[in-house]
Amino acid sequence: MSKQNKNQSHQEEDLGSVGSRIQAALTQPEISQLLNVLFAVLSNDLRDVALKQLPADTQETIKQILTPPLIIAQTQEVQPKPVSQAKLAQIWLGLWQEWEEIIVEAAAEEGEYILQEADWEPPYFDTYQFAENLDQVAQKMLPLVEIAFANRFNPDSGFTSALVLAESEIISGIPDWMDIDDGIYLEKHLTTCLLHWEWLRVKNAGEDAFNFAQSIRQQEENFEHITLDDDAIADFLSQLSDEEQKCILAGLNANRETALWQKPLDNTYSHWHDFYMTATQQYAPPEIYLNNLRATIGQQWQNGLPVIADLLAKQDFTASLAVIEETVDALLKSQHRGQSWQPETSLLFTIVDGSGNNHGHWQNEKTLLCYYQQTAAGLGQTERIQALKIQQIVFDSCFDWSVILETFTNIPIAVEIHQSLFSSWRDYA
Repeated sequence: MSKQNKNQSHQEEDLGSVGSRIQAALTQPEISQLLNVLFAVLSNDLRDVALKQLPADTQETIKQILTPPLIIAQTQEVQPKPVSQAKLAQIWLGLWQEWEEIIVEAAAEEGEYILQEADWEPPYFDTYQFAENLDQVAQKMLPLVEIAFANRFNPDSGFTSALVLAESEIISGIPDWMDIDDGIYLEKHLTTCLLHWEWLRVKNAGEDAFNFAQSIRQQEENFEHITLDDDAIADFLSQLSDEEQKCILAGLNANRETALWQKPLDNTYSHWHDFYMTATQQYAPPEIYLNNLRATIGQQWQNGLPVIADLLAKQDFTASLAVIEETVDALLKSQHRGQSWQPETSLLFTIVDGSGNNHGHWQNEKTLLCYYQQTAAGLGQTERIQALKIQQIVFDSCFDWSVILETFTNIPIAVEIHQSLFSSWRDYA
């Protein structure tokens, strides 16, 4: 080593030594005050000489600190405070230490997450508070995810592996008889952190958007008790570009019969099904979307309404009637009613309202009856048209006796149909 390099090395050691002694001897406010004084008396030239001995990122951060912040006139919004990469890495590590403390406490046999409501009730694991506390840490992690991934901050293993490990530690730590039957439902921020990290990993590996979806779906299957937040997944997918969403849709269509995808895509309450239907409606031909809707009428009867509307627009009244009957059967099933229904024999309102489910203004039910009436008109079913007029009025005015009596008086209809519908209203009212 040259004499000049040796001198520089000794100078750095001395400087580090002084810095360490100051850090050990003074409080943070005292160190802050010392720096204020030093920067106040240093000339610009000496300051630049000192800064050049620091790492480039540290130099840039200090220069930003020394530059007065710009204020946007319209909003009076101050630019974000500069933070060095080393400081961000320190914050990231500190947040993971908070995470680990939560996991250690959750895995303790008598930890704070083991609750007992009363002496005679068995203790249980408080999954809600556990998920809430993790999410509070994740909320602070979320702004750092991208820079942490790009710079491989420690730890850099990601959220999936951390959650799998947490799940294992909790199950091993709590008593054997204490089951987590209801599962651990993660909240928005933690799920978003996991999604963002996985998206960065997939893009960094040169994979496409469907690989990302496939990875998340596989992770959902791998968790034993943990469930990701549905809304966070839906929000993340909806924010992807058109091309990325089309890529996922193509992958889902190609793999929808596989064991991994069949169940969530067939389940109308799944976030994957919601994305699939939304993407199909947006990017696929209309008939594909309508065919998918018809396949799910049994789970959500309202899905029959767009299908019926399309058939009515095509004046295919025979097909429309078939879908109406299918939709009515699904509606009655959703109300836990096993009987069949015909417009001429009883009032639909007395069936659905009698279930105890208040649908407000019954807009979907009234739309179904309106489509039914249009279909009956197209098929020339005169008596059914009149019966359906009565059916619709009852939905709006079932308990307005004057309106109901006027309706049954003024709408011409066969005697037996009149008697059946009037008896249905009278018995219910």
